[in-house]
Amino acid sequence: MSDDVKMEKGLRTLNTPRKEKKDPMKIPADIFYAVMGTIMKVFSYTLVSLGNLFVSVFHLIHETFKGLIGPFVEFFIKFVRSVHHRLGSLFPFHTRGKLEEMFLYSGLTRNPEETLGITVMYSILFPIAVGLITFIFTEDDIMLSGGAALTSFILVWIILYMMLNLLVDKRTSNIEKVLPDLLSMIAQNMSAGMTPYNALWVAARPEFGALADEMQKVARDTLTGTPLETALINMSNRVNSDKLQRTVKLMIQGMRSGGELPTVLQEISRDIRTEQNIVKRMESETTAQVMFILFSLILGAPLLFAASSQFISIFTKTFSYIDVEALSEQAQGGMVSIQPLAISEGEFVLYALIVLGVCCFFGSLLIGIMRSGKMTRGISLIPITLLLSIGVFLLLRFILSSFFAGMMGTPA
Repeated sequence: MSDDVKMEKGLRTLNTPRKEKKDPMKIPADIFYAVMGTIMKVFSYTLVSLGNLFVSVFHLIHETFKGLIGPFVEFFIKFVRSVHHRLGSLFPFHTRGKLEEMFLYSGLTRNPEETLGITVMYSILFPIAVGLITFIFTEDDIMLSGGAALTSFILVWIILYMMLNLLVDKRTSNIEKVLPDLLSMIAQNMSAGMTPYNALWVAARPEFGALADEMQKVARDTLTGTPLETALINMSNRVNSDKLQRTVKLMIQGMRSGGELPTVLQEISRDIRTEQNIVKRMESETTAQVMFILFSLILGAPLLFAASSQFISIFTKTFSYIDVEALSEQAQGGMVSIQPLAISEGEFVLYALIVLGVCCFFGSLLIGIMRSGKMTRGISLIPITLLLSIGVFLLLRFILSSFFAGMMGTPA
């Protein structure tokens, strides 16, 4: 056989398709996968149908409930609002006017009568709840429960006043912070040939925040026919800022006198930046004093009170093992008089918590005065220092209790 014949047979062998061996497990596997796929489809379809059914039933119940109970709920909400408004109307006109002024300074649009009525409701319900809880947990101590209720009543009004002052101060500080940049931009626009109205409108950019909103209000008032001077005065009355009021007065005087208003605005902007730098320098120079106050509030006072409470606990346990009356009779002829402690550990802990709260309150206000010259700047520190001080006191009390209990061999 020649080589060509052998090569031709070899090519025929390669080109001939091979018969694959049938896997005996392939057919059952295909059947299994087909059955499982069908089951999963049925299961998913059932779940979707049940979900749609539940949604339909819930929607039906909601619509039925809304149709039946909705008018009563709406009536109740209107009734509560009317009660709040009537309670707020009982306050003097001066109080309502002062609250409305604070709402105006803070940028809030709320009804002062309704706010006062809501506060009255909270100042009634919250003290009742606190008094009842204190009465239950203090074993029917009426004096302590009454004191807790009175304290919570006063606390509700203090929180309202502090929150409003905090909002007013925050809005004022944000406006005064960007005021120099806005004045510089207005001066540049006027130097480029714009009128004061166009310069104000172009300078009211979103990055200026609340001040940009006030400038836009000035522009809208001017478009409705209000004189520019009157619109600027109204803007200064809506912001509790002496710097903005002085700036508006100087702008009005410059427009009336026909002087170089851009130059005046640039000088005002430079003066405000100088004042802000002085305030920053004052903050940096009083850092040591502020740190000392914070150390006293957060670590010093809690440590002293925690140690004192442990000494009271130790002496109370010691006197419980000693017959104090017998020792007092034996020491009558001497100069030493042995008597049990006049205060318990629980009473001292309550006293410590009250003192820490008062110290944190006034200490935070003092920090605000030292750093910025404004008492309201320290309001935001009150909850932080209060939580840290009480938390450190409780933690140190637990640590000292465990330490002395291990030394004396008694449970903590």
